[in-house]
Amino acid sequence: MIPDLHSFSDIHTHGHVGPDVVCSIEPSEPLIGDYGQAWYSVGIHPWSTVSAVSDDTFDRLEAMAADPRVVAVGEAGLDAVRGGDAAIQEDVFVRQALLAEKVEKPLVVHCVRRYGRILELHKAISPRQLWIIHGFRGKPELARQLSAAGIGISLALPRPEIEAIVPPSLLFHETDGKSPAGQ
Repeated sequence: MIPDLHSFSDIHTHGHVGPDVVCSIEPSEPLIGDYGQAWYSVGIHPWSTVSAVSDDTFDRLEAMAADPRVVAVGEAGLDAVRGGDAAIQEDVFVRQALLAEKVEKPLVVHCVRRYGRILELHKAISPRQLWIIHGFRGKPELARQLSAAGIGISLALPRPEIEAIVPPSLLFHETDGKSPAGQ
């Protein structure tokens, strides 16, 4: 059984595995550790779209996403500042959103200056699986729009003004790569 992401203290970290964290990796990285002791999200980051993404990479992603240690697809997303062409990023993102539907796991979303398009794609795809914006740094009005659309928000730092707006069912916490103290 795949655990609910709310059962983790950190839904998005890099390079740190453990029973209470979700480590974000790309399909080229290995899944290590036993079920219950290591959890992952696996996806193709928009920064990895500068060159073409091969069908082999998507095949590996799909195989990994089916692993019971993988609790989410992603970090997938759109980035207006860095990464490949916007059309390529969107194609790779949509393929991952559809994969999340297929494997029935949430989608962890990286978004930089493309929130309007994320909202449009969410409406067009109408996913059954939760999309979660990781590392949210936006304003309260944007948080309100995202949560009204049913999109979750993950915070790396306390943001009382955001936490007051976003329903608990759509609110998550992360470190985005910084290992917890003492680990």
